[in-house]
Parts: sequence; structure tokens; C-alpha cells
Amino acid sequence: MAISSAAVGVPVAIFGLWWWKKQREIDGARQWPQTEATIESATIETYAGSRSGTVELPTFGFSYGVAGQYYSGRFSLMPYDDPRESLLVRMAGRKLLVHYDPEHPEIWFISDAIIEGCKVQQKMGPRLVALYPK
Repeated sequence: MAISSAAVGVPVAIFGLWWWKKQREIDGARQWPQTEATIESATIETYAGSRSGTVELPTFGFSYGVAGQYYSGRFSLMPYDDPRESLLVRMAGRKLLVHYDPEHPEIWFISDAIIEGCKVQQKMGPRLVALYPK
């Protein structure tokens, strides 16, 4: 019985430590300076879903400037059941705030968890799931 408890406990403890570390990274990123970014591109991209085959997500490219240098990033919105063109048109040219790492300004974080009623998928932290645009 002790062996099976350890077999379950160790992976749970490892996952807990990983989750705690990612939460600390997110909390730290929320303290980074912010700058205004502009959404430059919008498209519907198809991703392999974990259970339901493929899923179409609106994906947006944006750019921002720090100290005279320009950087870019991408994020998707999900869940999004009906990726209509109207969302893409509404988001084009939209401004949003991004946090950037002052030591590495190419590393960014969008603190908005929800945009247009959809969850923001980005490259950082536990919310990053498998659907993040590659």
C-alpha cells in the first residue's frame, strides 16, 4: 500500500511544484513594465485538439515598441465556437497593453485573461495549453 501511495504522491508533488513555479512567473510578469501593442494581423488557424479532433481559433499577431526597438508576438482566443470574420475585422488595429521583461523586451505577457469574451492563449504559464500558436 505504501508503494502505491508513493507512486501517486510523487507525481502529484512534482506537478504541484511545477504549477507553483509557473504561478510565480505569472505574478512576476504582472510586475513588468507595460507598453501599448497594436494588433497587426488576424487569421483563423486550425489546431489539433486534444479530444475533439481539430479546432479553429482566431489568432492575432501584434507589435510593440520598447526603447526604439520593435517586437512582435501572437496569441489566440478560445474557446471560440464560431470563428467569424467579424471578430477578425473588429480586432484589426486594436490596441492592447502588454507587459514586457525589461531585461529581455522580446519576452511579453498579456495580463488580460479575457478579450472579446474569450480566454487569451499565450506562451507563458499554466494557462498555456497545447493550442498555443507555434
